[in-house]
Amino acid sequence: MAKRLTMLLLFLSSLTFFLSFNASLPISDPVESNYALTAKEMVLTGDWMSPQIYGHYWFDKPIMVYWLLAISFKIFGITDFAARFPAGLFSAASVTFTYWFGQKIFSNTKTALLSSLVLATSLEFWVLAKMVITDSILFFYTSITLAMLYLGLKNTGSKWYVSLAYMAAGLAVLTKGPVGLVLPGLIICSYIMISRQWQLFRKVFILPGIFAFLIIAAPWYVKMYQLHGTNFLDTFLGLHNYLRATVSEHPKDNVFYYYLVLFPISLLPWSGIFIKSMGVVRKELSSSQLIYLTNWSILTIIFYTMMATKYPTYVFPASFPAALLIGYTLGKMQSLKDRKVWWWLSIPAIALLLLISLSSRFIPTAASWTMLYIGAFVSIALILWKQLKGNVYHLPQIIAIVTVIMNLFLIHNGLIPLAETRSAKSISAELPAERARIASYGEYSTSAVFYSGYNIPRLIHEEEPQQLGTWAGKYTMPTQTIREFTSDTSMSYILVSNKDNRNFMNEPFSKQFSPVATRNAITLYQRVANHND
Repeated sequence: MAKRLTMLLLFLSSLTFFLSFNASLPISDPVESNYALTAKEMVLTGDWMSPQIYGHYWFDKPIMVYWLLAISFKIFGITDFAARFPAGLFSAASVTFTYWFGQKIFSNTKTALLSSLVLATSLEFWVLAKMVITDSILFFYTSITLAMLYLGLKNTGSKWYVSLAYMAAGLAVLTKGPVGLVLPGLIICSYIMISRQWQLFRKVFILPGIFAFLIIAAPWYVKMYQLHGTNFLDTFLGLHNYLRATVSEHPKDNVFYYYLVLFPISLLPWSGIFIKSMGVVRKELSSSQLIYLTNWSILTIIFYTMMATKYPTYVFPASFPAALLIGYTLGKMQSLKDRKVWWWLSIPAIALLLLISLSSRFIPTAASWTMLYIGAFVSIALILWKQLKGNVYHLPQIIAIVTVIMNLFLIHNGLIPLAETRSAKSISAELPAERARIASYGEYSTSAVFYSGYNIPRLIHEEEPQQLGTWAGKYTMPTQTIREFTSDTSMSYILVSNKDNRNFMNEPFSKQFSPVATRNAITLYQRVANHND
């Protein structure tokens, strides 16, 4: 009963944290708006099978994230809060599941609770918990897959655990594609080889599990092939999976140390303890739990390091085993009297507080940062006092609480204004409710389509080629030539980002338009009535 109550309180408190201020956090470009608009079109068209954007089929991601967003839109309406609800919900579920799994493998309530607190307050985790992307959902399903596989290898009733793992893998494949099965398969196989327990392969590859996976994952893919044929395979598997793995979308990021730098940053303020946990694992090589978790986190990083295209969120699933390793290490540290070892926690925590304070210099906002500076100063003083003179036993809990408070302040005063600078929500409110012609010049804002409901083409010159090259298939926004758009003399508007404003003003046709509003780095131009072309 106490365990269930703890899990309920963990879920509700983390859900409250992750959903805080979401109603005020606008959908941003260029990533979030693609997911939000696709789900919106799913609701409006009633087509819940084939993802589409701008009225055209779009095979960037599988269906799961769009289903979840569309369901949220149906429940809460097509709002910012609804768009961010699934990520917050699944993140809260991941924190709760961390506690449950920690109890299972460590049989220690304190370690399980510390692990869940670590996960909830890690830098990347709480940021992604508020974003309209697939990562928080994939994180949850991948964590269940690998956790259940481990329990299936080590416990009685193994077939049930392994079957649950296959079911979760099926849901992961519906969320992100083949990686939802491939990565867990590599991790579990590598663990079996490292531990040299070859007989465990019999427990992993079971027909009920494979059948459950196919029942969940296969129908949508089969239906998509029936509806769209090789176009679906070429775009989804070819462009968005195989090509990203073999051709770097951002060549400057394709360096071997990319995740070696980003992953410790993503774990702040707990990154020092993660490094410390590697020493703990070396001393306890007989612990199958620690070996499994270490293999899980390290192999995830290696796997994505080998991929040509690199994104900061790709190794996000490694945060789950990392949080458990950190929770275990913190529990061990609390049983020691060595105060010096706690610098592994205090220094990264202080660094994070300083980073949050310095971020105010780079975030455009009219809000006052005074309370944040005071909070950071008091928090750093408290951490240093605990480190040098006080009782360090409760230092992890204190840092978790401080992190939550500072993050809430940063979200309100920082992330919301920052998202507004990357969103067309405000400028869309200046558009007529209907019967206008809207176009976009230069940088394209999908959020303008999401908020306004207008079909907004990107203006191009007649001699300008359509998107060509390796990644041409990613760009699906509608286009229209400048001559075609300006030849229609009905009420017309053009959205221009500030960085494209000079180029726009140098266009001969810009004389036909006059600025009527500027909101968050986007200017709205209206066609001048009775202009003599």
